[in-house]
Amino acid sequence: MNEDEFRERLAAAQDNIKASPELKHRVVAEALRADAAGGENRAAQSHAAPTRRPTRRRPQPAKRAPGAAARARRWALPAAACLVAGALVVAGVPALTSALHGGSSATSSIALDEAAARCGFSVRAYAADGSAPLAPGEGGTVAFDRDLGYRVPGGDDYRTSGFFTGCLFHVEGEGIVRVQANLSSGALYRVTFEDGPTDPDDPRMGELASWKPSSRGTGDYYGGYDFVGGAMVDSESKVSLGKLMGSTIDVSASDDPGIVDGTTSFGFWTNEGEAPENVANESQSPLIDLFDGQTLTVTVTFADGSASTQAIELHVANFEAEVDDGGLRLTTRLATTGEDNDLYAVKSLYGTVVEAGSGSFPFPLDNANDRADEVLPASTFSRVDDMWTYESDKPRATLPEDALVNPDGEIDFDYRYENPAYHYDDPDTPRELSAGLTMSAPSLSLSDTLPDGKTLDDCLFVAEGWLGNAAYMDKCSRELFGYGYNDDGTLTSDEHRYVSTTVTVRNRSDAAVSIWARVLYDFALRYDDGTFDVVRTGYDLDFAATGDTLPSDNPQHVTIAPGGTAQITVLRVLPTYILSSEGLTLMPTGAGSSLARAFVLGAQM
Repeated sequence: MNEDEFRERLAAAQDNIKASPELKHRVVAEALRADAAGGENRAAQSHAAPTRRPTRRRPQPAKRAPGAAARARRWALPAAACLVAGALVVAGVPALTSALHGGSSATSSIALDEAAARCGFSVRAYAADGSAPLAPGEGGTVAFDRDLGYRVPGGDDYRTSGFFTGCLFHVEGEGIVRVQANLSSGALYRVTFEDGPTDPDDPRMGELASWKPSSRGTGDYYGGYDFVGGAMVDSESKVSLGKLMGSTIDVSASDDPGIVDGTTSFGFWTNEGEAPENVANESQSPLIDLFDGQTLTVTVTFADGSASTQAIELHVANFEAEVDDGGLRLTTRLATTGEDNDLYAVKSLYGTVVEAGSGSFPFPLDNANDRADEVLPASTFSRVDDMWTYESDKPRATLPEDALVNPDGEIDFDYRYENPAYHYDDPDTPRELSAGLTMSAPSLSLSDTLPDGKTLDDCLFVAEGWLGNAAYMDKCSRELFGYGYNDDGTLTSDEHRYVSTTVTVRNRSDAAVSIWARVLYDFALRYDDGTFDVVRTGYDLDFAATGDTLPSDNPQHVTIAPGGTAQITVLRVLPTYILSSEGLTLMPTGAGSSLARAFVLGAQM
């Protein structure tokens, strides 16, 4: 939206100027055409500019904020709108002016303290990590922070998840009972902060630790939010909860007391423009440019029933940033030029107040909060192949005939495991150790349901590896492998079955060996020419171990005593066509090496 359209809507809302609907329509149409022309020019420039890949390098030196081209672009739209208004005057109709009492002209800005004096409230930028409100920017502007740790999804995921900028603000004032706001392009999201779980047994702990855009909507506690992250507020660890609201929001203090005490913030979101690469947010992200020239309109209603409105025009600039705790933190100072400047520069937004005064919200509320009750679709994964090849860009690895072992035989192999005595500050201590193991007696047991009456939540790798988020594991399995899990323990596909695989493992070393059961071996399909592909058709679900085992600090591991023997059973899912293949083999750790050997299992099935 441009400033003239904003003033016209305010005028209509206040009913200070009487004009026919046809006249209003013509004025808005002309202004929108001018806006569209400017938008196309901005889009063309944005597409022509290369997108820099945000590698882990030193940020580029500060560069000058947008110059003459940006200023020309900024003033082109008001000029076009003035031509429309001039035409109306020539036709004998008075031009539309601001309906805000105490409002200013379109070509001037209002300092934040003056806007607060006129309206009884101020719009205050808030740190993206929730740590504190930010000081005003240079010249009495609102200087917005950025979330430089946010990973911007690429491609179709960008259209789905969008870009949560971290450009947060809240409203400060006395007697606030209602906040309404509109962003002329993109949408607004709400951010609140709450104490995070501290008890390891708190079910929120696992859900929080495993939250990511692809798990959105699956949790019992955080499933209703579009973005979940960690934050430090007043030196205390908090959970940051983001919820997309819509381009227009309407929030009352009775529903959200945080708008009164400032603990609720709002930020800018978009999924418009060209989809970026799937990379971590970068200091010069072109997505920020999408907000250049947009208008944020904020109306506050007070306890006495009065209302005031501010219109804030957004612009892009480079801000100085400082290294803080290993990361970058924006300042409210505009970056300066000079190759010898040691300061870092980060592109963000600043806002200038262009309208301020008493007046009600100038936009319809029919679509207010229209996205508050729906969660953004979760990011999705592409289906993976059932098998993958070792050394695909080199001569294929092979399993010759003399490397094949019948199930009644045994295979000696070296197993690498984490050194329990390793510490990162002791360079003389090896991180990994190697032990000689012997595997024998592999056997498979098939079932159509989870064995022993278990549910997914009861399975060890689900509880520990997936932190108890069985719903998310089910989602990933459906997308990646083509099957999921029904509530009764059966699989959604008739072409897959549960497989319990038991092997006997003897520790030939004189030290206890900690084994992670899920990486102890691979299934593979061997072909007539001796080449093979490794099977990857699902997640390990559960395991059990008996025999000469010792207590382990990691519930996903089994520790075999020196010289001891253990029987290890792992539950997973395999496709029926693989289970029925004569080339099915079980290959202990070390697959792909010249010494690899494998058990022949096809005969068992």
